[in-house]
Amino acid sequence: MNACDAAHHQILHDLYVQACGDLLSAYGLTVQIQKHPGSIRAHHAASYVSVLSATGEGIRLSSMFKIDRDLVASLHPLGPDGTSQADLEDWCRELNNQLVGRVKNKLLGYGRIVMVGIPVLLMGTNVNPVGEANSEIREYSVESAQGEITLTLSTLLAHDVELWEEQSSPADDAMMAEGMIALF
Repeated sequence: MNACDAAHHQILHDLYVQACGDLLSAYGLTVQIQKHPGSIRAHHAASYVSVLSATGEGIRLSSMFKIDRDLVASLHPLGPDGTSQADLEDWCRELNNQLVGRVKNKLLGYGRIVMVGIPVLLMGTNVNPVGEANSEIREYSVESAQGEITLTLSTLLAHDVELWEEQSSPADDAMMAEGMIALF
């Protein structure tokens, strides 16, 4: 991988970390997102894992969102009490969906459009990331009093893909902020 390719992968990873911070703060978690050291830690707590991909215009992303059961329950809109197993499974998928959706929105500022797939759920202990051949894989962790989140982003770029932030125009400034609702 040359320096230019590495820079474009870094942009994708930076957007992912920013999106994760935005997502978790929206649910009341003030966290530091840390890059994992080279080796992957064994983590034996019961957890939910959502895997979701997004592709388009020479870009392929795969997000693995692994979250401890207690933490996913504490982030659920109904709270930890009264949520069923199915609710927690759906919520894990939804959190990764929101994360990748935020990355998708950030990529629009680079003139790139990606389509997001449907999140898949895995459950168990000691689930490790797997990436596509030739992809750039980075793992991040978030720790809180309620549990841990491990995030893995795999990026694959076509050789001709370049990511440059586009200049905003006055029309862009009128665009709605994330979370706003337009009533027609």
